[in-house]
Amino acid sequence: MIQNQLITDPVATLRQAIHLRSTSKEPDQQDECCHYIGKLLENHCDAKVSYIETGGAPAILATIKGDSTDSILYYGHYDVMDPGNLEEWDSDPFKLTDRGGRYYGRGAGDNKGQLLAVINGLNQFVAEHPKRHQTIQLLIEGEEEQGSIHLAETIRKLKDTGLAHVKKVIVCDGSMNASGDHVLRLANRGLYGIKLHIHTAEHANHSGNAGNVLANPVIVFQEVLNRLYDEQSDHVQLPHFYDGVLKPSKADLEAIEALPFDAQQAAEVFSGKLLTTAKEEYYTNLMFKPSFNVSGVVSGYNGEGVKTIIPGDLSASINMRLVGHQDPSVIDQEIKVVLKPLIDSGVLSYEVTGNIPPATTQATPEELEVFKRASSRAEISMLIEPCMPGTVPNYVWSNILKAQTFTLPLANFDQNNHSLNENITQAAFDQGIALIAALATQFEGVCL
Repeated sequence: MIQNQLITDPVATLRQAIHLRSTSKEPDQQDECCHYIGKLLENHCDAKVSYIETGGAPAILATIKGDSTDSILYYGHYDVMDPGNLEEWDSDPFKLTDRGGRYYGRGAGDNKGQLLAVINGLNQFVAEHPKRHQTIQLLIEGEEEQGSIHLAETIRKLKDTGLAHVKKVIVCDGSMNASGDHVLRLANRGLYGIKLHIHTAEHANHSGNAGNVLANPVIVFQEVLNRLYDEQSDHVQLPHFYDGVLKPSKADLEAIEALPFDAQQAAEVFSGKLLTTAKEEYYTNLMFKPSFNVSGVVSGYNGEGVKTIIPGDLSASINMRLVGHQDPSVIDQEIKVVLKPLIDSGVLSYEVTGNIPPATTQATPEELEVFKRASSRAEISMLIEPCMPGTVPNYVWSNILKAQTFTLPLANFDQNNHSLNENITQAAFDQGIALIAALATQFEGVCL
């Protein structure tokens, strides 16, 4: 195949990527998908491609050389979530299906659709700029859906070698605004999570025989919650939990004011009642306020009728979204102290399930203007969000690589990622290609 050949059918590249079942349960398909992506970059983007061993799924490091020593890095991932029960999908999750203006398939939105939009956009840019000033790099991992467990270590190993000259990172993951507008995000919340195991007996016991003489794990869990969180004040009890939390700046509040907000639409999307319908408070709570959340509890009997038992055990998952400069390592140490009495008693054990610091980016109006001009060139609208409410491992770029980091999601808000009938709209896929090509063109005239 001739290098730099223009891709004439971008959807075909997505179709092949979706076909490859790159879940963590299928390492052979993961490896095949990784090399398929690598070959696209070699054959269509004039890229030098290296496959990086990580201790898990391999990563791709691709470099599209220009005259500049400094580079712009695009990040994405080729792994996907397990599809679950295939019979619950409306079509085969590993066969790209065009239906009602959307492309359906596992990974269509998260992240293969976005990744292929980046590659196709760069293919167009490279074809139009055989001689170029900027150097473009891509780091594509295969473990994002497992928590990017080897990403930080991989970046530490590459930061003085293959990634030594990266000045900006563009993370193409996540979802666009619910309004349908494209969005540029300047920060993201971090995540600290634990899974608790409370064990009070080897089996469930009759409450008439054991009530008042045997501990109930659900009541013990209530004690755990009381140690960690005060519901009345909505306050996490860890002494230094709020260290590093920053108030939104004037510029942040101005950016929030420019965002669309429809409280009724948001309530319909969530299928629940909002805690606030005030625009500024809504976005401030999502972007600048840490959260405490119990995401699941399993214990006892919940079937029909009455079964008067005392459960023998309980499992629960707790997660906390972090903001600003909150430090997960500090939270980790304080969790150990707060829960120590229960741990020492032998009733409680836990494991850490999330440990991702938040990430922040400062950008000048001139730097933001580059993205705005690119969106205008691609004939799409773009919003600026001070912070992404969700969590992505952007700290590896801002904290380890010391690079300015932007999140530029290319998938629609209702992509159903991690769920049934995952999709990317045809419009989002086409717009993503146009936006990446336009952004690379804008960077061509900018000094990094």
